[in-house]
Amino acid sequence: MDRPTAPTGRAIVIGASIAGLLAARILREHFDEVVLLERDALPDAAAPRKGTPHAAHPHGLLARGREVLELLFPGFTGALVAQGALPGDIGSEVAVEANRQRFVRQPIGVQGIAASRLAIEAHLRSRVRDMPGMRLLTEVDVLEPVHAAGQVRGVRFREHGASAGATHELPADLVVDCAGRGSRTPQWLQALGYAPAPEERVVVDLAYTSAYFARDGAQKPPLAGIVGTASPAVPRPSILLAQEPDADGQARWVAGVGGYAGDHVALTREAMAERAKAIGNAEIAALAEHGELIGPVIRYVFAHSQRRRYERLRRFPARYLVLGDAMASFNPVYGQGMTVAACEALALRQALDAGFEGLSQRYFKAAARVVDTPWKLAVGADLALPFVRGPRPLPVRLINAYVARVQRVAVHDAQVAAAFVRVMHLLDAPERLFAPAVMWRVLRRDRSAPRVHPLPMDRRAMR
Repeated sequence: MDRPTAPTGRAIVIGASIAGLLAARILREHFDEVVLLERDALPDAAAPRKGTPHAAHPHGLLARGREVLELLFPGFTGALVAQGALPGDIGSEVAVEANRQRFVRQPIGVQGIAASRLAIEAHLRSRVRDMPGMRLLTEVDVLEPVHAAGQVRGVRFREHGASAGATHELPADLVVDCAGRGSRTPQWLQALGYAPAPEERVVVDLAYTSAYFARDGAQKPPLAGIVGTASPAVPRPSILLAQEPDADGQARWVAGVGGYAGDHVALTREAMAERAKAIGNAEIAALAEHGELIGPVIRYVFAHSQRRRYERLRRFPARYLVLGDAMASFNPVYGQGMTVAACEALALRQALDAGFEGLSQRYFKAAARVVDTPWKLAVGADLALPFVRGPRPLPVRLINAYVARVQRVAVHDAQVAAAFVRVMHLLDAPERLFAPAVMWRVLRRDRSAPRVHPLPMDRRAMR
């Protein structure tokens, strides 16, 4: 797509994770120079780093996210496949489970890809680094934005190891905060005399235990992934994903089993096998019991989802924006984070195309529309679990009751299963599940759908 004007000036991106890389890719269309400021030392290959402890755990790139990344970085899918990532139809080569039952599968004509978060980020980082006019400064701490007359005009930062007074000031025509959940924008706004953004939180107290296992890379498995959703009867999510080979050439599986409100899995393969059996996932149970373990069993804890409503602020500094987890951070079991960041990058492109006048308001409204659907899906699903705290007005209760019926029918109705999968991958709005053709099948066939007895739980651990 041709940009309306030639690039000019400098933009700064705070944070060089996936959201920051996507923002930098868009900003380069409008600016001569884009500078990414990152607190970590960044590896050249697909390797973990201190600032993203969750990156080694299972990550699913939703189909909509793959579409956007392919649009912004042509050849993205093929490059990951060349590294050993597995492509496949999201309807037939990925299984979805709920209530210890597996949805019926059939091709729906939409491609997904099973690849590690580390490989995805490494590829995007390489592509962005190679762009002319792109500069990446690592191992620096951004101290504060430079602000004057209602406008951000750059940032002050300090290199790691420098003395307390050794700061640098870097001027810019636009600054975008992509620093993740630890974003300091709320504190900076308050220090500059602006009101903080209203914030929404849903406490889930989630922890998931993960491990990598050897996979036979010579044969393509019948399933590239299995996604187990949590439900009131079985409130224990799980995931199994094929991964590209590691640095030694070993193809891998990554498995994760989770629980809420203290119902957490111990850091042993035996505990993973026990949990997998309890939720009916034979594949994870078999790997945990008999598979070749690669590396340690690891855990990630996620306390709460959060959303900062910058679009509701009446005053906000000009030439300053927020993108990615710094704006909205979701329960990771739904795999929405990378895809939402990609769609926010498209919203940034559209907002910039209309010029700098009113940019903040225009972008935040567009980004809020991007976040609305995945936020409602994630929060609604979390509030279906009785031990997740939060208001449950009548519309939420009715929708959750209907979604439970959708999940029961999807076990034996391919059309309903396909509709659920398309919504899950953010290809369609949730309203698709309420389309007359889908609703008729759900209401008619739910009468014969088998009910599932709730999984016995230790309620003492879930207080």
